[in-house]
Amino acid sequence: MINRRDLIKQSLAVVSLGVAVPGVFGRAVIAAAEEKNGRSANGKTLVVVQLAGGVDGLNTVVPYTDTAYRSNRPNLGVPEQELLPINDRIAFHPAFAEMKALFDGGKLAVIEGVGYPNPNFSHFKSMDIWQSADPEGTARNGWLGRYFEGLTDHEGHPLDGLSVGRALPSSFESAKVALPAIESVETFSLQAPAGEGDKRTTSLLRLYDAYRPAKAQFAALLDATLDSAHQSSQDLASAHASYKPAVTYPQSSLASGLRLLAELIDSGKGGASPLRVGHVSLGGFDTHTQETANLNRLLNETSESLSAFWNDIEAHGHADDVIVMTWSEFGRRVRENAQNGTDHGSAGPMFVLGKAVKGGFYGEPPSLTDLDNGNMRFTTDFRGVYATLLEKWLESPAKEVLGKQFDQLSFLS
Repeated sequence: MINRRDLIKQSLAVVSLGVAVPGVFGRAVIAAAEEKNGRSANGKTLVVVQLAGGVDGLNTVVPYTDTAYRSNRPNLGVPEQELLPINDRIAFHPAFAEMKALFDGGKLAVIEGVGYPNPNFSHFKSMDIWQSADPEGTARNGWLGRYFEGLTDHEGHPLDGLSVGRALPSSFESAKVALPAIESVETFSLQAPAGEGDKRTTSLLRLYDAYRPAKAQFAALLDATLDSAHQSSQDLASAHASYKPAVTYPQSSLASGLRLLAELIDSGKGGASPLRVGHVSLGGFDTHTQETANLNRLLNETSESLSAFWNDIEAHGHADDVIVMTWSEFGRRVRENAQNGTDHGSAGPMFVLGKAVKGGFYGEPPSLTDLDNGNMRFTTDFRGVYATLLEKWLESPAKEVLGKQFDQLSFLS
């Protein structure tokens, strides 16, 4: 008779999900034991884009008529003749041409001065704060993980939430719900040596069939693991094979991740369970040195990738149902450093893109002269942005997810 240890060992040997197996086990057992609660999904999708490293907001959304900008950045200040003016106060970085086109089309909201009280300047700690939505450090899971826990069907479809990348972002972490992180369609599947795929799958099915009597202790665990493996890998492969992008995506990691999310969004609108939240990231924004060239490259990739994704979404008829939100763990200090770069700072901009977005500027511009030890004082709590998207887009009670009430913004129609 096979025991529990042997069963788990054999299962791990034949199944690779692209998602932490213990999380799937936990999800299956909890889902079998709990009643579903009352929060529903509305067919809307939120795409979260992490710009990791700390984006220099002052050289992205440039207060070019503020004399303090030039005096603090005599070398790194973007030349005025190269800027893309938005109004008599703000201009975009020249690498943000496609984002300016989206702004001019009324689809892009720029939220200024975003941060939180007592900012932390460690990359890892600040990322944890943004992803848990908890500057106090008491939360044990992610804000999006808590959102998924509250869905009416939290057993859900395996691809309701998806992160593109090697590891699951901590914003998706949950003790009750397992969400996949994948690098590519090819790596997210039942894995087996060449020529043995059908044999391995058949053996796995037989193994599970033999140990799923009605009252078996691990029946729910086995069912959920197998069903999740099959359904998610098949759905993803099917979406990828049938999708025809309406645009040419740039050759970049961010663009590739966004295209994968576009495939799943389109697949979901065709009758499958829709993607509710997708996550993709771009790193490298920690511009302590050689900022001019590095920021130009990164902003260009961001702008071109988001523009391609949005134009693809529009062409496939999904513009009413998709919103994109960007975030970065912190901004940069106002004054440039001696290495042609900028150091870790506080407040920075967020961008929200979509047809349902009322384009324009939101939040109060932070002062470049009334500083806190060389850093701008935040004017908009990032949890207010989260609350707005939870309540007005995902139709989820923000207080329940974030732990308390936050002032919402008016960037959604």
